[in-house]
Amino acid sequence: MSLIEIGGRNYLLYLVLPHPMKIALLSGESRARLDRINSGFNERAYSGEGAEEYDRIHRYEGDAQHEYPARLLVEKVWGAGTRPGSVGDYGRALEIGAGSGYFTTLIARRARSVVAVEPVVDMQNVIRARCNAEGLDNVEVVGATAFDLNRHVPAASIDSAFVIQSLHHFHRRPEVFVELGRVVRPGGRLYLVEPHHNLRRVARLARKYRRVYRALEFRAAERHWATHDFLTRGELRALCRRGGFDSVRIDSYWIPYSRRLIPSPERRFHLERILGRVPLFRHFGAVLAMEARRNASR
Repeated sequence: MSLIEIGGRNYLLYLVLPHPMKIALLSGESRARLDRINSGFNERAYSGEGAEEYDRIHRYEGDAQHEYPARLLVEKVWGAGTRPGSVGDYGRALEIGAGSGYFTTLIARRARSVVAVEPVVDMQNVIRARCNAEGLDNVEVVGATAFDLNRHVPAASIDSAFVIQSLHHFHRRPEVFVELGRVVRPGGRLYLVEPHHNLRRVARLARKYRRVYRALEFRAAERHWATHDFLTRGELRALCRRGGFDSVRIDSYWIPYSRRLIPSPERRFHLERILGRVPLFRHFGAVLAMEARRNASR
């Protein structure tokens, strides 16, 4: 018998458990319902005004610096020397869950071409408008999800794939990585930035559950079961194995109090890039950044 039922029992477990465990404990009917719940949530949240206000809602370029560390990684670190004779060239790039195109344009300036995959129509229009405003003509916006890549992206045609702050909205993650493994060429790269599911997050969710989430009217509403599951290091490594990626490097950023001590994003980035691999510090970082290489064995 399943332990977790959407709209029914054990919402606290659904909140605090790592994603693979909670999916395994869901009933088959609940897992099937997640497709509809997640797609409906995205349409409601990011259509119309939600699309226009996407950057403000996500606080890009604001005081919270939600573009950190992805902006610095995309612009200055990732991709260096991955293509013969061309330092920092992403080649033909793919971005899953492109959102408003905030990171798409940064990628496009270092890529030959970019396939930006985004399922919400109004968000697709925002990406196109942004690229036009910034004079970028090497971006193809594809209205699809990560599960539809086989209809839009040929096998082994991608040099660099990006998943930036979008995977935590997906519940069928192994399928996403299988598709990434199909489209990324042997030797190609996968770059990812996602929020970290650690003990600090579990504690915050438990406190919020006691104050808000435990109310029957809250957990009975389907929209509150939409996937918003942060990732662990173990899950990322398992997903990479599923997709045929190796040479995995995972760093932690947003280490507690680091922003107060070092306000400059650039200086803090260089320190956290070192501390984020130290066992004690890396667990408490709120953001994980990953680089991996597509192996040639599959």
